[in-house]
Amino acid sequence: MRSCLPFLALVAGLLGAPRVRGQDGTSSTATTQDEGTVDLDVRVGSAGRGWALIDRGAADGLAPGDVVLFRPKDGSTYTGKVASLEERAARVELADPAFTPVAGTRGKVRLPRARLPAAELPRVRPAPERQAATDEPEAPVVFENRDEDWQAGEPLLARVRPVRPSERPRTWHGHAYGGFDGIVSSEDERTDLFARAGLDAWLENAFGHGGRLHLDGEWNARRVDVPDLDDEEDVELRVERLSYAWGGDRFEPIGWEAGRFLQKGMVEFGVLDGVERVVRTRDGHRYGASLGFLPEPDEEFQTGQDFQLAAFYEWVLDESEELSAAAGYQKSFHDGATDRDLVVARVQRLPREGWTLFGNAWIDVYTDGDDEKGTLLGLTQAYLSTGKRWRDGSSLDLVLSHLEFPEIDRDAFLPVTDDQLADDHSERAALRGRLHLSRAVSVLGGFGGWLDEDDEGGDVEAGFAFGDFLGASTFADVRAFATAGRYSTSLGARASFGRFTAGGSWALDYEFSQNRIAGFAANNDDLPQHRLGLRAERRAFLGCDLSLRLEGLFYDDEAAGSLGIFLQRSF
Repeated sequence: MRSCLPFLALVAGLLGAPRVRGQDGTSSTATTQDEGTVDLDVRVGSAGRGWALIDRGAADGLAPGDVVLFRPKDGSTYTGKVASLEERAARVELADPAFTPVAGTRGKVRLPRARLPAAELPRVRPAPERQAATDEPEAPVVFENRDEDWQAGEPLLARVRPVRPSERPRTWHGHAYGGFDGIVSSEDERTDLFARAGLDAWLENAFGHGGRLHLDGEWNARRVDVPDLDDEEDVELRVERLSYAWGGDRFEPIGWEAGRFLQKGMVEFGVLDGVERVVRTRDGHRYGASLGFLPEPDEEFQTGQDFQLAAFYEWVLDESEELSAAAGYQKSFHDGATDRDLVVARVQRLPREGWTLFGNAWIDVYTDGDDEKGTLLGLTQAYLSTGKRWRDGSSLDLVLSHLEFPEIDRDAFLPVTDDQLADDHSERAALRGRLHLSRAVSVLGGFGGWLDEDDEGGDVEAGFAFGDFLGASTFADVRAFATAGRYSTSLGARASFGRFTAGGSWALDYEFSQNRIAGFAANNDDLPQHRLGLRAERRAFLGCDLSLRLEGLFYDDEAAGSLGIFLQRSF
């Protein structure tokens, strides 16, 4: 049996670690984070192969080349770089075209604080000794600093006191969104309909003590009609986040969060129903621990079966946090019995210029009871992305990934057999680049390869991208591609043409592929496919951002159509 007593002692020590304060009685440990960089939340409005459109743009401080970390609900992290900007939107080139985020996927961009718009910077007010004694309301001035009070050699804002979180007004901000996806096929009149609506909101200074209340809930409804099989109809209300957080700012180095939330120390450990404590040291390093229950990662998000204890440590090179490394350990129990020992390691380098790097590894520690693995350590999941974007718009990205099933009791996957636990795996490597020939012409190219327990193969893609193709703000993209595997091969081409407008963009897409599938009769082994699509984004549509996708697929004597609508509003 696996013993967890040493780990329990470690968690108890971290949860009870003493506070660290500056000589003036306020925290100085988070100052460098507040003054150096800031993480900006983003969401995906629409996406296609190799690209995604996010809801932040030039007005939010983004710049070409900024690295975007996408975090889908499965706990993985994928990377991309900002390629082009609009006022309130940005087009992101994905490092690995095999990953296509769904609308609403969360992400983060780390920005220098100097680039953050003034409207989003923390307000400061004069020190109490410099405020006039009056009953009149304060004038709407951000700060006041008279020359006669300032002494040579002092920082410019030395005599200006920043506003504490508990002194700021109570404010709401977040996203409200809704969407619909429908697929109809002529093959036996198959249909798949999916609707969703949700709210992701924060209440700052919720109870007058500087804390933050976070609510994220989503309503889902799905109906699937399939001939000769059981149809599916389901309606769910998921509470994905409901938590209260306090501390963790320039005044208080210790941050707490309680409720249902995505763990901040190591996001790879997933959503937790419990409590987490994170401490930032004077040098910007962080450490902490958490305990609570892990909701099942399905449509219902049920909780109570899987208890976890976790601890982590993150090192940063300097206040810019361009280079950091972290490691964490998670111990989980299923129905009271010891289940999983997971170690996660992460490294990232996100400079403004130069080569970027993001990588993580999930390592499971096994014992004699884990019969199907038969090893002490198993690399369950790994992801490595490195690349560079040059000032002229050229870019190069390399992605490596590995995935296999861990041997655990938690209901985290569909049921798998013993043979699948022992043998199933997936590895992929992809290299893609863009060579900027001129302001309006770029050469695109990339290739990749994959390997799993049944198949192996590769893919290649090459083409051109054009700006101002048939006039100002128009664009075009033409590519040829090929894939080859043990059981199927495909050869085709795709083309896109569109235009950026004052309030959004639109594009027409066409793709043709000739597919050959092994194992069928000679008169039925070739499958030509035509795909025609229209996509559009419109900002400030009835006060919302609208993404629309309409697509038709034609093959042999059959056809299928799909419609996707996604609306979101930030407040």
